[in-house]
Amino acid sequence: MINKLKLINFKCFKENEFFFKELNLLTGINSGGKSSVIQSLLLIKQNFEKRQEIKELIKLLSFNDKNTVFKDIFLNDKYVKLGLINDILNEKAIDDEIFIELEIDNKKLDTKIKLDDEKKIVAQYKKIENWEFLISEDNFFYLSANRIFPKENYEYSREKILKGQIGNNGEYSIHYLAEYYNDEIKIKNLKSNDTNNYQFRENVSRWLGKISKGIDITAVVNDAKEEVRLNYNYGSRNFLPQNVGFGITYTLPIIILLLKAQKGDIIIIENPETHLHPAAQSELAKLCCKVAAEGVQLIIETHSDHFLNAIRVSVKENIISSNEVQVYYFNKNYEENEIEMEEIKIDSNGRIENWPKGFFDEWDIQLEKLLW
Repeated sequence: MINKLKLINFKCFKENEFFFKELNLLTGINSGGKSSVIQSLLLIKQNFEKRQEIKELIKLLSFNDKNTVFKDIFLNDKYVKLGLINDILNEKAIDDEIFIELEIDNKKLDTKIKLDDEKKIVAQYKKIENWEFLISEDNFFYLSANRIFPKENYEYSREKILKGQIGNNGEYSIHYLAEYYNDEIKIKNLKSNDTNNYQFRENVSRWLGKISKGIDITAVVNDAKEEVRLNYNYGSRNFLPQNVGFGITYTLPIIILLLKAQKGDIIIIENPETHLHPAAQSELAKLCCKVAAEGVQLIIETHSDHFLNAIRVSVKENIISSNEVQVYYFNKNYEENEIEMEEIKIDSNGRIENWPKGFFDEWDIQLEKLLW
């Protein structure tokens, strides 16, 4: 589990620390730094995987040198595309160094990104004793806000799904569903209360049914054409994804990713509430709480008060402990042109102990205008 992240001179962060728990919500204004936190994590993951991609790094970090220096840092690859070093260097930085410290299971990884004397980017990783590489393809998953949309056929990749990968946009999620149709979910407590069995497809359908009542799903692989077809079923009628609401397909990769998870996984999800009715957002938040309570770490960026409030209710109903929930609110000091963040405390009754101005208070503001 990620315990702590420290950022110095990375994008909008001059020097900030973040402490993580099982379920983590990043909320706040647009361009307030939420995505930058996620990008810093993905940047480290991207560079670990790029070096063989991990095996090479394990070998290098076993040397006696205090620091291992690489002449390349991959700012632009499959997880993030950040441009040049000047694009991610804080505008108030005194020097040209960016520092990212990541603590996982109380083991620290320090990453320094800078320009050398030849103006080339250098990445420097501080040697770590007994480091276990927990940021890998096997247990660290990312689902972006740009998820799959309704269409006739979906992407096929046996290589990806055998590694448990469904793609940054969920593009292989339908193939994964079809391939592991009859497998049991790994975390038994995630079984939907609408079914008596632990079959993966059945539970995906039942949880999706909390968003669209009565829905069932089928996914069929055509190995010859290397494509996958998805159908939604309501009673005796079958529907193509194009003829069902956009939100169903947009949410399906999230449910697949959550139900395929196992204890120790780290999952980042951007804007899970997109295209969903408020009641559906609440059901999805409840599932996230159940997953996090089973030892899967979730880091979620959201703009939804319905999502937040469902988590508060889940705390009150003992689905998840308040000690397992971390909420950060990001705002901007426009006079100083600096990001301000505040840790939001939720008590055991789901109440917020410190409610800062601007934190999901827009409904109250508009309601007051209606009343007066």
